[in-house]
Parts: sequence; C-alpha cells; structure tokens
Amino acid sequence: MLQTVDMAIREVHIGLWFLVVGYYFYIFIFLFFYRWRKTHNPFQLAMSLFFLLLAIGRVFYFVNDYYAEFLGMDPTMNIGLQGGAFFQWMALALLSATAGFMIFGKRWAEIAFAVPAIGIAVILALFPLDEALRQIITGGAGAIYALFIPLLFWYLAWQSGGILRESNFILGLGFFVLFAGRLIHSARNELATFFFGGSITIPGILAPGLIVVALILIAAGNERAQSQ
Repeated sequence: MLQTVDMAIREVHIGLWFLVVGYYFYIFIFLFFYRWRKTHNPFQLAMSLFFLLLAIGRVFYFVNDYYAEFLGMDPTMNIGLQGGAFFQWMALALLSATAGFMIFGKRWAEIAFAVPAIGIAVILALFPLDEALRQIITGGAGAIYALFIPLLFWYLAWQSGGILRESNFILGLGFFVLFAGRLIHSARNELATFFFGGSITIPGILAPGLIVVALILIAAGNERAQSQ
C-alpha cells in the first residue's frame, strides 16, 4: 500500500515538472516567434532566450532526478546536475544583464550584472563539487538572486509610470515567486526532514506549483507591457 502511494506521489511530481518544462518552452515559442519577430524588441528576445535556457536546464535536472538510473547514467558523474546548473545559471546571467541594461542603459552594466552568474555556471558545470559545497553555492547565490532580480524589476516599476509600472511590478512579483519555487525545490530534502516529518510530498508539489503560478504572472506582465 505504501509503495503504491509513493509511486502515485512520484508520478504527480513528474507530471508537475512536465507541466513546468512545457510552459517554459511555450513561453519561449510565444515570445520569440510571436513577439520578438514582430517587434524586434531586445527585451522580448532576452526573455524568450531566458525561458529557453531554463527549459533546457530543467530537462537536465528532470533526467537526473527521475531517469538517470533507467538511462544507465553514472550517478557519480553528476552530468544531469552539472548540465542543469550551467543552463539555469546562464539563464540568470542573461536576465541579470538585461535588467542591468534596462536600468543603466550602458554596456558595462550588462557585463557587470552577468559576470557573477556566468562564473557560478562555469564552476558548477566544470568542477566536480561534493554535494554539500554545491548546495552552499546554489543555495546562497540562489537566495541572493531570489531577491536581486525581483528588486531590479520593482526598481524599474518605481522609476516608470502607467502601464509600464504595472508590467514591471507584475514581472518582479512573478520572478519572486519563481525563485521561491526554485529555492524550495533545491532545499526539498532539508525541508522534508525538518518540517514535514521526512515526507517530500509537500515541498515536492509546492515547488513546481509555485513555478507555474510565477510563469502565469510573468506572462501577464509581458502582455501588460505590450498593451501600451
């Protein structure tokens, strides 16, 4: 009976992450082919590539979490973790660079905002780190970006007005929820141990659920910007 329940919970987790990955690809296709190709707005291009990189990274994580053993992947090599971390942190580098340019309008701001995330992406992808050190880097840096990126968009909302202010505020809220979901997922084992009696069910469902809500908010923020 317990094994059946565990299998059902696992399938729910897999289904939710399938939904997240599908939504990532959907937003990429929509922004790239239906927004950027018509407007040639650099922000739409950056946002579309951001979601493409997130989708690719999440596929690596997805395979590592659920299908590594089935595919015969060596768990000691952490190919899924390294590939997922690289693409996800490169997505953050792209988003940070875009936000920096939107605020300062200078090329140096793009580079300065992107370099930390690129450095983390390279370290996590190329160096064989033990699990504890990887958790410290991703958890610490992830928490910083979870506040940094939303604050950038809320700053833009404060500096702008009208529909653009509403759009930036919604985008900031969306990214705040997105990073909250990512942090919960990265700390799911610790949360299960200390808060949920060893059960990963709640954090395992909460993380992708929050990410789906975040994607809806981000899509709404983008659409709001297009309505001006």
